Amino acid sequence: MYSSVLALISYAFIMTEKILSHILWESVSQWLHVNFVYSLLVLTILCSVVIFLKIKWGNLPKTSHELLHEFKAKGTASYRKTWHSLLLALVILISGAGVGPEAPLLGAVIAYSIWQADKLRYLEANWNQLEKSNPIKWIKYIFHPSHYLLSYSINQKKIGKTWRNLLIANGLLAFWLMMRLTDQPSFVTKLGKTNWSMVDLLVFLPLCLYGFVFGKSYSWLKKVIFINLDHLKISLPFKICIGAMVIFLMKLFIPTLLFSGQHSLHTVTKLGMSTPVVMLFILSLIKLLFLDLCLWTGWTGGDIFPVTFAAFLQGFGMAQLFPQIDSLFVVLVVSVSIAITLLEKEWLAGIFISLFFPITLFPVSLLVIGLTILGRKIKMKFSRI
Repeated sequence: MYSSVLALISYAFIMTEKILSHILWESVSQWLHVNFVYSLLVLTILCSVVIFLKIKWGNLPKTSHELLHEFKAKGTASYRKTWHSLLLALVILISGAGVGPEAPLLGAVIAYSIWQADKLRYLEANWNQLEKSNPIKWIKYIFHPSHYLLSYSINQKKIGKTWRNLLIANGLLAFWLMMRLTDQPSFVTKLGKTNWSMVDLLVFLPLCLYGFVFGKSYSWLKKVIFINLDHLKISLPFKICIGAMVIFLMKLFIPTLLFSGQHSLHTVTKLGMSTPVVMLFILSLIKLLFLDLCLWTGWTGGDIFPVTFAAFLQGFGMAQLFPQIDSLFVVLVVSVSIAITLLEKEWLAGIFISLFFPITLFPVSLLVIGLTILGRKIKMKFSRI
């Protein structure tokens, strides 16, 4: 029951973000026919809400990275303000900020999973007393959000792997059923068909090298930019206003790059094949800068979808430069190399990117992942010498 509720919360969050974004930036905007004034008004209101909530609630929304760090350090994590995180994340996402929903949403799932575990521990520890209670008290024990909880301590028995796997599977199944019952499209859209051959492997290493060099170059550029910006000692409210201004400019001049890119990945193939190479490279760079400016200015969110979108643009740009090579082969190798370098997680980036390509290209993804891991180990070995 608890894991099904977690799935319901995740589903409600994603659907609410999708519906509100559509109403704000498509339905109402098209009806009013005043794009400039309307966009300025909406972003002014949302910016004010973000500033108010950040001052009132603190540095939220909490991302999965922050919660996992807290969990590893303490053996638990605070879940008291999780609904605050979700609400603030929702405001940020519907604004058009170039951040993804995955980090705050996964953070909420982690926090509520810890709450679920604390609740189950209390019920187990007090079972002999609780089983004699009447149904009214049972409802109170099961559903009270802040009472009847028992935090984990190292000498307690851990939940068995079978139960843990069952809870995860049940939550995923419940989420999948809700998506299917409401006829929602999949998050993953296949980019097309491939006819790659062993001959294409001749450009495998140059493409990997390009992706690695681009990722490292952008990481260096980002570090230089934001180290200098940090020296300005700008207050958080003013930072948030700068972020809103950046979103506003993106809305006026490059609306294609608004949001995380999650809901527009199905259009990336058309964009990649019809846009000149230089423009694709520029758009990719702007998308990454947009992401990092949003994060730096307090418009907190995830980076997986924005990085994926930017990496695909780079991949399609390179595919146009190698017309004799299978396009999807080039896009895959370049985008996986870039995503791994920027996200610094070989398996997460490699497997996630691979979901958008035909299964026949999965061995190529494994080659990129393996090459990256090997390069990292060689670098670590030489650094010790």
